[in-house]
Amino acid sequence: MKKIIFIMLAIFIGSLFFISCSKSDKEPAVHQKSRTEKKELWTCTMHPQVISDKPGVCPICQMELVRKDAGDSSDTTDMKNMLKLSDSKLVLGNVGTIHVHKEELRKQVIGYSYMDFAEQNRKVIPAKFNGRVEKLFVAKTGDYIKRGQPLFEVYSPDLVQAQNDYLIAFGSDRNSNNLLNSAKKKLQLFGITDSQIKELENTKEIKMIVTYFSPISGVVIEKKVQEGMYFNEGTTLYDVADLSLLWNISEIFERDINMVSVGSKVKITLQAFPGEVFEGRVSYIYPVVNSQTRTIKIRSELSNVRGKLKPQMYGETVFEKSFGNGLVVPSDAILFTGKRNIVWVKAGEGMFEPREVTVGMKISDKYQLLSGLSEDEEIASTGGYLIDSESQLKTGMVTGQEHEGMDMGKESNPEMNNHKESNPNHAEIKEKTKNESIVREGIIDLLGIDKNKDGKVFQDLMDWNVISDKGGICPLCNMELTEVSLEKAKQNLIKHGYKVK
Repeated sequence: MKKIIFIMLAIFIGSLFFISCSKSDKEPAVHQKSRTEKKELWTCTMHPQVISDKPGVCPICQMELVRKDAGDSSDTTDMKNMLKLSDSKLVLGNVGTIHVHKEELRKQVIGYSYMDFAEQNRKVIPAKFNGRVEKLFVAKTGDYIKRGQPLFEVYSPDLVQAQNDYLIAFGSDRNSNNLLNSAKKKLQLFGITDSQIKELENTKEIKMIVTYFSPISGVVIEKKVQEGMYFNEGTTLYDVADLSLLWNISEIFERDINMVSVGSKVKITLQAFPGEVFEGRVSYIYPVVNSQTRTIKIRSELSNVRGKLKPQMYGETVFEKSFGNGLVVPSDAILFTGKRNIVWVKAGEGMFEPREVTVGMKISDKYQLLSGLSEDEEIASTGGYLIDSESQLKTGMVTGQEHEGMDMGKESNPEMNNHKESNPNHAEIKEKTKNESIVREGIIDLLGIDKNKDGKVFQDLMDWNVISDKGGICPLCNMELTEVSLEKAKQNLIKHGYKVK
């Protein structure tokens, strides 16, 4: 019995030893496999999308490839168009997020303005007859006059004759109503009041000196009459304006004209009264755009009962309009790339993906969103440019394109595969580029290159000897050729040591 137990114990210990040896034999293989999977990668510092599994030369710019750190790929995910940032980069880049939400789209436009007279309330007091001023009662500019207030005393032969005609018609035996009415009308047209005519009827005495009364109320803006002055019919004696209502003339850019409509309220602040707001209403939108400033004049009316406002005061006019509710995002959250507008949307902890959006109007420091995002989605409100820069450094592609590296070992890139197989050196590449017709050597004949004789050529601003008569791509650095004049191209070549014919 003891012998059997001893045999079983020996078998059990042997099996444990065998399993342990087997596991230890497999571990080196696993580690070896792991090491083989973690291949060294090489990339171009100028074109990060170029990735190779061995040293070589970048097929785009012919720079030597450098070893790519394994840690560089730890921040990016294998998911398409996705970027993952570590906590340290989020903190250093001041990356903040915000949830997309709806709010009232109330836009505000501010335009410079000035106060002016209301034209319908500005009038003149003219001379309606020939005469001479004997005495002035309103003798100063700025005086306020009321309707019916005496302005001056005047001697006028015309008034003397008109009084005489009226008395003749008034005392006529025939008592002709037509003649009497015509004589009375003539006195009224001369500015004689009904009370003065009534006094003439009662006294039947012709006055040589007649008092002239104001036909309107207002402030004397300009006084053009002096005591002893002779004047003719039609001469302006007083320029008077009623300042109880003033105009506010402001200018806004034509792009903001949708903010204004006749009857809408405006708020006006003046330099003379800081902190005080005056309210008015738009009364007229001028029909012509200023061709030089691209602005349109807006006229508003303000009540000035207290006389606090003065014509020609400078200020600012605020126009406000509500466009309902809509989605808004901070302006710093949007990257304007020229053709498209990109927002970085949070897809997970430290993970962001680019999203193309359509923006509407700008309201203060926010933009209206028309499409591309939904309410409550979380986006990067600050640090978007850091995320975009990190994405381009990782992928070598501009924002909104595929965020994937260009694997040099894949069949989808024949140029890279050819480079991997042949691995040409710098001398071979230089010899190859010499065969390109637009890479000029020796003495460069610019007139000969300018085949269409338009006085212009296309030149690479890095490789100055790459010159063509038409636009294209430089075969040396893949940069787009820039159009320059023949004189400019000649200066560039001489400056960088090339010989020109």
